[in-house]
Amino acid sequence: MVELDKKKFLVSIGKYLLRFFVLTLIFVYGFAQVTEYSNLKPIVSDLTTKMLSESQAMGGVNPQLLDGITQQCQNTDKIVIPMGSDSVTIDCKEVQAKGVSALPQYLSDAIANIVLKDYYKDYGCSPVGCLTSLAVSRDTTKLPFLISAQMNQFLKTLIPYLVIGLILSLFILIYSIRETFSIFKEVGMTLLSAGVPFVLLFILKYREQLLVSTGILSGKEDFMSSANQFLSGPVNNVTDLYLYMYGIVFIIGAVLAITGYIVLRKREKEAKDAGKTGAS
Repeated sequence: MVELDKKKFLVSIGKYLLRFFVLTLIFVYGFAQVTEYSNLKPIVSDLTTKMLSESQAMGGVNPQLLDGITQQCQNTDKIVIPMGSDSVTIDCKEVQAKGVSALPQYLSDAIANIVLKDYYKDYGCSPVGCLTSLAVSRDTTKLPFLISAQMNQFLKTLIPYLVIGLILSLFILIYSIRETFSIFKEVGMTLLSAGVPFVLLFILKYREQLLVSTGILSGKEDFMSSANQFLSGPVNNVTDLYLYMYGIVFIIGAVLAITGYIVLRKREKEAKDAGKTGAS
């Protein structure tokens, strides 16, 4: 009885740790890819462009801003627009060469440069210290740390430890269960639960085919329009990255769980049939 309780306890711990390390590893690996400067700058620029376009469509200040820049550029070579402690410098010759329609993208790129100006900054604290300042002390000066080279490097150093943790959690399950297809079933079910974000991302990715084409939604809902605008361009690449990784986990989990379940059910049935034969 004590041995059985110990086994159940180890299986529960192994499943919990496996789920934790799989989810954390995928998140950390994905975020490490996103915070690479070459990937991050297009994302920030794309988000800024979308925000400017949305404000412009809503009749916000941006139409006047864009018209004002266009008019001023007729009389000067450069315009400096203050933005808090920073400023955006507009090269009027470049704007005129690209055309007025390219101005929102030009502004987005300039703003992205400001947002990422501290990417390589030394924040004077360890990654854990910076994150603690953000979470506990609410130190907003450390907010840019989340998309910095220092954060990116920290995430990369975590990956080997998370892989080791994942392997150890598998070892705990293998050691405590010791029967191949029971291991398949338990590991598979755990991976399926860790792969639930795949289902949500899949619905989000193929929302038009799954929700609109089937008549569940009309496609004219505000949140659908916002999703269509937001989930495009470089931001869509982030969705695809996580969809792919969670998809692998979900599929492996499904294959292992189904294989384990079928074999164990078959064995159980054979054992019952053998018992009936022996009884007769």
